[in-house]
Amino acid sequence: MLHEAGEWRTLAVIVAVYGLTVLTVVRYEVLTAWLAVPLLAVLGAWHLSMQHELLHGHPFKNQFINDAIGGIPVTLWIPYLAFKKDHHEHHASDLTNPELDNESYYVSQEQWDKAGPIRRAAWTANRTILFRMFVWTIVSTISYVTLVLKRAARGEKGDRMAVTLHVVGVVAVVYLVSLSSMPVWVFALGTLYGGRILNAIRPFPEHKYQSGVETRTAMIMAGPFMSLLMLNNNLHIAHHEDPKVAWYRVGALAQRVNAVERAREAGVLYEGGYAEVFRKFSFTPVDSPVRESA
Repeated sequence: MLHEAGEWRTLAVIVAVYGLTVLTVVRYEVLTAWLAVPLLAVLGAWHLSMQHELLHGHPFKNQFINDAIGGIPVTLWIPYLAFKKDHHEHHASDLTNPELDNESYYVSQEQWDKAGPIRRAAWTANRTILFRMFVWTIVSTISYVTLVLKRAARGEKGDRMAVTLHVVGVVAVVYLVSLSSMPVWVFALGTLYGGRILNAIRPFPEHKYQSGVETRTAMIMAGPFMSLLMLNNNLHIAHHEDPKVAWYRVGALAQRVNAVERAREAGVLYEGGYAEVFRKFSFTPVDSPVRESA
């Protein structure tokens, strides 16, 4: 049933994510909100990383099983099947191009010229990691859910099913949480907002456009905790080189494709891990929000 013997690692992550989430909810009276919220934030971010692994075909050969596991909406906000479709489109796109890449944080020159000062200021601020984490997570959550709902209303392929299954899942999760002593708002604050805050750290330096530079994906040499939390997706050149490679083999893939040297030559290697990213870009934009036309 598994792709390979090593997929026991992915199974262990799945059991840990769901098991620890349930345990945190059940033991809320002992933990209180002060401990439960940060724990749920870590688990929410880990769940998003896990969903990314599942939509790329792990750990089971049968994708229906992977999707059933990934579709449990622990973080409440993202319709898994819609994200799956969009993320595969991202991999097939002209990376960073705001008109073609649905995960691009850039805007076109035309969008910039038409925008007012407030929107321009927000786009510029969004090129700093603190704004991306604490403010843009709210904006992007609302905008993405709204987008998927509009697509579902238009009857676009798969989106109605994605929204229907997601709503059923959210109702089930909220109901189960309500049976415990944990307030639903505490669960949402942890998994949804906290999980999104932590998850936003990973994609911040992930893609960068530079005219005349072919490499647009970064390598963040994170420590053991962040690498596990991101399931090695911080080694992003390697992931884009072969998205089907399981997370626990991405490090070896990075060596085979010379990902570190490629990132160094393109100026997108962060050998100091996410500490380096925070040091450089907490208040200073990583680059301009406007992407030049290729």
